[in-house]
This record gives sequence, C-alpha cells and structure tokens, in this order.
Amino acid sequence: MEKMNEHEQASRLKAIIDTAIDGIITIDTTGDIESINPAAARLFGYQAEEVIGKNITLLMPDPYHSQHAGYMERYLQTGEKRIIGIGREVAGKRKDGSVFPFRLAISEVKLVDGVHIFTGIIHDLSREKQAEEQLRHYAAELERSNKELENFAYVSSHDLQEPLRKIQAFGSRLQERERENLGEQGADYLDRMLNAAQRMQTLINDLLTFSRVSTRTQPFVPVNLNRVVKEVLSDLEISIREADAHIETGPLPVVPGDPTQMRQLFQNLISNAVKFRKDGQAPEIHIYEQRHPGAVAGIDPIELHVKDNGIGFDEKYLDRIFDIFQRLEGRKYPGSGVGLSICRRIATRHGGTLTAKSQPGEGTTFIITLSAQNLPESGQ
Repeated sequence: MEKMNEHEQASRLKAIIDTAIDGIITIDTTGDIESINPAAARLFGYQAEEVIGKNITLLMPDPYHSQHAGYMERYLQTGEKRIIGIGREVAGKRKDGSVFPFRLAISEVKLVDGVHIFTGIIHDLSREKQAEEQLRHYAAELERSNKELENFAYVSSHDLQEPLRKIQAFGSRLQERERENLGEQGADYLDRMLNAAQRMQTLINDLLTFSRVSTRTQPFVPVNLNRVVKEVLSDLEISIREADAHIETGPLPVVPGDPTQMRQLFQNLISNAVKFRKDGQAPEIHIYEQRHPGAVAGIDPIELHVKDNGIGFDEKYLDRIFDIFQRLEGRKYPGSGVGLSICRRIATRHGGTLTAKSQPGEGTTFIITLSAQNLPESGQ
C-alpha cells in the first residue's frame, strides 16, 4: 500500500476534523484562536473567519473569561496542569450572548520548531442538562404527588373511621336486641350490612398502613429476622393450626431495618401463603435466605425467599399482584388487596425489591431483596 504524501495526509486530517461531531478549537500560547472546525463554529454561533485570530476568551462567559489568562500564564511559567489533560465541565458563550454547558478536554502539542499549540475538544451538554433538569422536575413532582396521595389516604381513612364505627355499633345493637323482630329477611340484610362494614374496616386499616409505610417510620436498627419470624408465627398460630400448615424456617440474617415494618412484611407474606392454599392440601411453607456464591456479607444485598405450595398464579399478572386493591381471585379469599402493595413498599424503603415466581397450581416463591447496609433516613 502506497504511503500518502504530506498533502494527502493534511487533506485527510482536515476532512476528519471538519466532519467531527464534537467541536475542535486550537489556540496558541497567547490564547488566540488558530483554527475552529464547523461543529464548534455552529455551537458558538459564529462563522470561522469571525473568530480566527481572536482570543479564546471571546467564547467564555465570566468567571472563565477573567481567569483564563492567569491559567495560561501560570502553566507556561510552572508547568502545573490544572486544565490540560483533564476533562471538565465548563460554560461557553455564544455570539448572541447566551451561555451553554459543555465538557472540555484540552491537550497540548509541542511542534518540532518549539511552538506550543493547545487543542480543545468540546462536547455540548445542553441536551443532557435539559434531560437532567426534566428528571429532577419529574422526581420533585412525583414526590409531591406521592405526599399528597399519602396525606389524602391518611385523612380520608380517618374521616371514614367515625361514621363506620357508628354503623358497626348500631348494627351490633340491632343484632343483639331486635334480631327476632326483624324477621328472616331483615336479619339477613343486617348480617350483610355488618359484614360489609367489617370489610370496610379492614380496607381502611390496610389503606392507613399503606400510607404510613413511608411517612410514619422508625430509625433503622439491627433486626434479627429469626426473632421477627418466630413472633409472626406465634401471632398466626390459630390460622396456621386451622389450616394444618407446616412451616420450615432456615437460619435468617440480621438486617438493618425498621422492626415494625419487617414484622408487617413477613406477617403479610406468611398469612398469604396460608390463605392461598389448594383445596384438600395442607400448606407447606419454607422461609430461608438464598446465598449466592461470591456474595460479600454486609455489602451485597440480602435475598430472602418465602416459598409455598399453594394455588400459584400466572406470571403474566406479576406486576398486577403488587398493585393496590388488585385481587386475582376476586372475593373467593378474604382480604382487601393491599397486603402485597404494603410488602413491596416496605422492601423499597429498605433499599430492596419484592418479586415472585409462580405457576398456576404450582405454588409461589416470593423473593425479597434487602440492602445489607444502613440507608439514610431522609426522604424515606
């Protein structure tokens, strides 16, 4: 292959520079612009001939404008690099006076005749900054919206409590004192009303719990999950015995967390495993930590499994089961449809996730990941 002559090499180099996406500017030791490629000229809003021979400070807003001469003089005298060879984010000034952010990388070239030139590669950050600002705006709006929803849920639930108590209180009095006078149909209506009121009470309590996961919290402390699960199994003793459930628990770790919420998490998952059992088959529930090879204790996330042999579900509904008020089985099983939403919210607050693996009729494994490290309490 024939070697290119100097003219061909220069032409190729010019073509590469002229078609580069990023801006490229060269200056001499006094800061005067020697060349500017089309991308840089467009970025600053000038024609090339308007800036060549002018000082680079033409393209700088303050404070860069006033500091540049000092940087250059200090470098030439001491050789101390503060900008050269180090990419950093700075601001540029367009011809119309507007200012925009860009990432600047400067390199120094020493020519054979002892002349120094400096090349700046300019990558416009305007779109990235706009995207970051939009994300910050969306995050702030989402946080505000979540706060409003939490406040609404809390206030609404409290406002609903008092009239509901009256319905339950007067309904119970009717049931005790006037049941015989109501007749068979009247007594049936009263029973339905009280059952509906009880379901409403459960729903309100669950909604209050859901709204409090992120607002009414305790500081994180070391939580022994063996003790938590033991206490939960004691609380659920009657329903476990009635279902003839068999529960095996492997050694569980100590995690940084909110003790009350850890208890809520396991109580909901274990009671679900007992509740959603197959007809004629005793529940088999296994609770254990899944250890992965190479995982570093205290650093890598902790993975916990709650596995059952229950009715299972189609995984195409995986996201839906964690949505508030979603019930795949309708009203066949008691509950409000809030429990798994609470569990996922608790896992999220603890720097983790909650998901599940399942097949219809093949049981379900809920997979909890929790951060092994203490999390900042602000914003949780």
